[in-house]
Amino acid sequence: MEGTKKRGSLKTTLVAVILTAVIVTAGIISIFTIINTIKTNNESTEAYSTRLLDDVKAQLKYETEEAMSICQVMYGRYQAGQMTLDEAKKESADIIRELRYNEGNGYFWVDTSDGINVVLLGRDTEGQSRWDLTDSSGNKFIQQMIENGLQEGGGYTQLMFAKPNETEELPKINYTAYYEPFDWVMGTGVWIDDLEALEKDFIGHQHQALITSVVQTIIILLVLIVIGAFVAFYFGGKITKPIILSANQMIRMSNSDFTENADMEEVRKLTNHNNEIGAISEALDMMHSNIRNLMLQISDTTASVASASEELSASASQSAEASEMVATSCTNVATSCSGQINAVTGASNETDSFVTNMEDFKEAISRSSEMIKATNEAAINGAADMTNATDMMNTIRDSVENTAQVVEDLGERLKSIDEFVVTIAEIASQTNLLSLNASIEAARAGEMGKGFAVVASEISKLADESNQAAQKINELIAGIMKNSQEAVTAMRQGADEVVNGSELVNEAGGTFNNIVNMVNSISEESNTMSAIVEQLSGGTDTIAKNIHEIEQMSIAVADETSNVSAASEQQTASSYEVAQASDRLAGNAQELQDFVARFSL
Repeated sequence: MEGTKKRGSLKTTLVAVILTAVIVTAGIISIFTIINTIKTNNESTEAYSTRLLDDVKAQLKYETEEAMSICQVMYGRYQAGQMTLDEAKKESADIIRELRYNEGNGYFWVDTSDGINVVLLGRDTEGQSRWDLTDSSGNKFIQQMIENGLQEGGGYTQLMFAKPNETEELPKINYTAYYEPFDWVMGTGVWIDDLEALEKDFIGHQHQALITSVVQTIIILLVLIVIGAFVAFYFGGKITKPIILSANQMIRMSNSDFTENADMEEVRKLTNHNNEIGAISEALDMMHSNIRNLMLQISDTTASVASASEELSASASQSAEASEMVATSCTNVATSCSGQINAVTGASNETDSFVTNMEDFKEAISRSSEMIKATNEAAINGAADMTNATDMMNTIRDSVENTAQVVEDLGERLKSIDEFVVTIAEIASQTNLLSLNASIEAARAGEMGKGFAVVASEISKLADESNQAAQKINELIAGIMKNSQEAVTAMRQGADEVVNGSELVNEAGGTFNNIVNMVNSISEESNTMSAIVEQLSGGTDTIAKNIHEIEQMSIAVADETSNVSAASEQQTASSYEVAQASDRLAGNAQELQDFVARFSL
């Protein structure tokens, strides 16, 4: 099929997964085995080194105990009275000096607890103290050996010491034990440099065994991989074969091939499997059968639908033509009614406008009558107000004249006060003069006149203050008299203006009386006009009502005609839609037949 996406193989994926699982599992097991082997070799090497050292220590202890048994025999003789203690020690020392083991390489030495050498191969050191001897590292090994030997059960001492007749220091281990009856620390030792050679030889054997084990593990790993590959390919093919059969059949069905074929027969055989493969095969067989039967039924049904849709399309076309003729006739009637409605509507609108205008004119006449009445009342009130104003103006004129007279009298009284103020000023001047004379006389009197001089000074001050107050009062009176004169003059002028205003008010009162008469005449004419407009408004209302009734009747006829026309047009449209739907149905049926024809059944 063109455009099909290239896909990988499920078998390849399955084989790869199984191989990966086998390789990973075998690799983990192999690595674990190799690690354990290496660990075991290391532990064996350590155990071997420890065992060699333990064997050496055991031999040293055994040989020392054998040499110490000689001391016990001699000490037994001493206790039996066969010899003295010194003889027993000497006999024991001589025997121990000659003792050898390990093919003559092993010997013994004896020191007292304070470091005096007793036995050492007959060398010159016998009988001398070795307490302060040290090795090349500065360790006082004699003290260490004596200290370890004095412990319960003896003790071991490791040190670096040269072999006899050699200068190179080599690792050595000594065992010392204390024999209390003689106060001897007896010991022996052995160089352990040969243990390192034995350990290296053992490590070499272990390494070779490790290599052999690793090679065997790798071979086993390769064998497991080969077996896993075989199992993966075998079971991968066995598992994917049913899936490939089902996938091929589904590809056939996706390409519209629902025929009975050999692959479908093989798929049906897979339904016997009691697992997911059987369930998939059974579902695929059922889907193939159901879709094939459905396509066959659709093919038969589409043929019937195509035939019926052609007949329905022809009937719908005839019905649409008949409905279209009825709709055309109704449309013509509706057009005529529309012209009549337009004419009646125009007349109705004009009549409504005329009625509206008459109503407005009627309301205007009514408002004019009300305004004329209000104007008449206002004119009457204005005339009365003019009369009252004239009376008030006369009263104001009399009051102004009285006020002017009062102000003139006030001016005269102020002149009298001015004369009193002048008199007070003169008295203050005389008082000031008298106080001056009194001050002079007090000065002449000397000490006796000082009190009087003070009084005279105070009187002089009071006289000056009185004179200043009199001057201020005089200035105030002068200002008041000036203002009084101006007020009198202004009041005289106001009185003259009041007289003139009174005359103008009288003239305005006469004018208001004329206005009242004219307003009465206008009111009578307005009442007559209002009666005429009332009659005219009643007639126009009747005309407008009749025209509206004609308009409503024309509209009702037009609506009914429009409803019939609309129903006819709707039926026509429905008929055409049925015809079109029938044509589409026929086309769809044909397309469905063509689609079904593409399936291989």
